[in-house]
Amino acid sequence: MGREVIGECLASGETPELNNYENELAVKFIKLECGKLPRGVDVQIGYDDSEYGSIPVIVVIWDDYETGYPEDYIQKCIEAFERFEIPEEIYQNRRERAALLRELHTLTEKLSDPD
Repeated sequence: MGREVIGECLASGETPELNNYENELAVKFIKLECGKLPRGVDVQIGYDDSEYGSIPVIVVIWDDYETGYPEDYIQKCIEAFERFEIPEEIYQNRRERAALLRELHTLTEKLSDPD
């Protein structure tokens, strides 16, 4: 069984029940944003062991016998988790800056090209 951690679960609630609800909501959001799950793949809450105990994390799991490493789906899940975790205006500003940087890079390449 393959497993890739997408991010740490949120812990902003006042009670464990509220934290569980927020984490389940994050999983549902990721699944909704990423579309149909590939065959043998799921997104769920798992646990990572550390020196401080078990930490809840959101993971993509897959059956190695049914599918290979679902790299594209994992990347979609990471982006969806960032959108869930980061306020929309910050996420949108980051996308706009990245587009501007790509445009500037293209322009500088055109200016430096002697043709």
